[in-house]
Amino acid sequence: MLSAALRRGTPERVASANRTLLGQAEHRYLLRAPCGIAVKSAGRRQMATFNVEYALFEVDGVMHKRRFEAPMTALTGETRSGKSTLLEALWWTLGVEGMKLMAAAASCSCIGFTACVGTTRWRITRSTVNPSQDVLFTNITRGTDEHHPVRRSESRRSAADVFQDLLGIPRLGAGRTRVTLELLIPWLYARQRDLPNHYLGRQDKEQRIAVGRVLLGADDETVDALRQEYGSKTKKWRSASNRVKKILRDREERELPSVEDLQRRAAQWAAQHEEESAKARQAGAALSRLHAELAALQQKVSVAEEARRAARAAADGQVRTARRLEAVAAEARGRLAGLREAATDRSLCPQCLRALDPTGLSEDDCPVCRRFDPERQQRAEQFQQRMSQAQQAVERAHAAAGRAAQAADDARSRAADADRAVAEASATAHAFARDVIAPQQQAVVEAEAAVRELAARLEQNTEHLREVAELTELRAQLPQLEKDKMAAEAAYTVARHDTDLMVKQGTDRWSHHLLRRMRACDPEVISASVSPEDFAVTINGGAFDTRAVAGHGMTRINISTLLALRDTALEVPAMPVPQFLIVDGPFTGLGNSSEDRRTGAALLDGLTDLATSGHPSQTSGQVIIACTELHGSPGPAVREIRTSLADGAIPGLPPRQPITA
Repeated sequence: MLSAALRRGTPERVASANRTLLGQAEHRYLLRAPCGIAVKSAGRRQMATFNVEYALFEVDGVMHKRRFEAPMTALTGETRSGKSTLLEALWWTLGVEGMKLMAAAASCSCIGFTACVGTTRWRITRSTVNPSQDVLFTNITRGTDEHHPVRRSESRRSAADVFQDLLGIPRLGAGRTRVTLELLIPWLYARQRDLPNHYLGRQDKEQRIAVGRVLLGADDETVDALRQEYGSKTKKWRSASNRVKKILRDREERELPSVEDLQRRAAQWAAQHEEESAKARQAGAALSRLHAELAALQQKVSVAEEARRAARAAADGQVRTARRLEAVAAEARGRLAGLREAATDRSLCPQCLRALDPTGLSEDDCPVCRRFDPERQQRAEQFQQRMSQAQQAVERAHAAAGRAAQAADDARSRAADADRAVAEASATAHAFARDVIAPQQQAVVEAEAAVRELAARLEQNTEHLREVAELTELRAQLPQLEKDKMAAEAAYTVARHDTDLMVKQGTDRWSHHLLRRMRACDPEVISASVSPEDFAVTINGGAFDTRAVAGHGMTRINISTLLALRDTALEVPAMPVPQFLIVDGPFTGLGNSSEDRRTGAALLDGLTDLATSGHPSQTSGQVIIACTELHGSPGPAVREIRTSLADGAIPGLPPRQPITA
């Protein structure tokens, strides 16, 4: 009915439909709001507010505070006095990715902040000495402590997740577009380096859409559950459909036969596989027996080699014995020859064998003293006896040497026989391995190859049969899967259509406030709009990145867009947008011209309006800015904190040294 009214397009009907949609959105948000964060009171929704009371810095064991006591706090002063460092430290405490722990903050042993979220005061601190330690959440109202990790896991929420839950902003979506605090930061904290160059902190289109729809109150847990269910059902249906197409395509490409042919092939190949397996087993058994015979032959070779080694050792011993006895016989023959030579040569002394002069001597005269020797005859008989003994010794030694030589010849003969036995046994074993074992091994290899080939055919055929069974099953499931997908799609489409109408209405209001904010800065702006598709901004018909390469023109578009979003949230209670904003460098690039002064004053007034705005039943909002100096005339809601190198934004640290050329 609502979508029909919008399609008919009459202003009255559209306005009525929009009011109805806003009422539905507020009611939906009240139903899904976290306990203690959003409640219904006196007919109005009490959305959680977020105000930073103190920034905390522990230096040398002393906790120092930087108080944000006014609705709008302006950190002004010299460059490098620590203004941006303080702002980055707030988000680094929560473990937000991309936030830098600068040197001044790293000099503190612990940093954090105290904030009021709704009606509860929290103190959140994190160690800089060991950044991987859990972040400490202290509920000052209740006096309880909670420890939450810097990085989320399957079992624990991260500190950033816990803080987002306190704000009452749901974490919807999945993957890189899941609405986490990392994606929310560009909508809460405008960084100096991004303001004059990139829209919403260079957040890409898909992430911007995910965050924008959540902040406009369009996407909630119910819509996200329908979206996930639709995606899951679509994935199942698409997977089944693609699988059916793939199976059919593969069957067509490979020209696979019918199921009956596959079954006949399976039966035929199974019988052949069993037959070839039996042949392979028989061939293997025969090969095992032949290997046993070969082992017996090799054992014979080993025995023959052992006998050959023994025969060679015995022959070597006999040869050594023959040589030794031959040497003994030669020695005996030498002694006998010496005795014979001494007996036949009378010119030699029988004692020293020196030549004597026998002239004029008889047989019984001593050749030495040339006197009569009565014992000469006796010594001659003894010499003959020695001659006889030497002759006998020679004969015995000769006989022993002959026997030893014969034994050595016999041993060498036996060693030669052993060599022939080893050669014959080795030749027999080699011939058996070559002529019997090798052919049988080839037969076993061929039989096993045939078995493997048939097994592969059977496996492939079985896979084809499984694919056919899967194809049949998927074809039977596809109608129900498609029906489930279409039902989930219809449910999600209805919910998405309603939320798209909410987004359209919300962006219309957002665009209205954006035009008002932009005209306050530049009266020449005649049109401004926020796209309901991707929340991109268009000013005077031009997109954000076509206005200029960089500069304050882009800065005021960024700030005006963020301010206009909060203006819209004041009118649409269903939007979970805190009236809170941090801007680092809102006046960067402004000069002293009348236009620049008007722009600076308009931005200061807009930021001050946000700081003092709020629901009648709530406290005011809060704005924190950092700049070198304020433009325009700050009101009573603005508290200026002057910083310098001597008195930096982070209290408790020693003065910084100026940069010298």
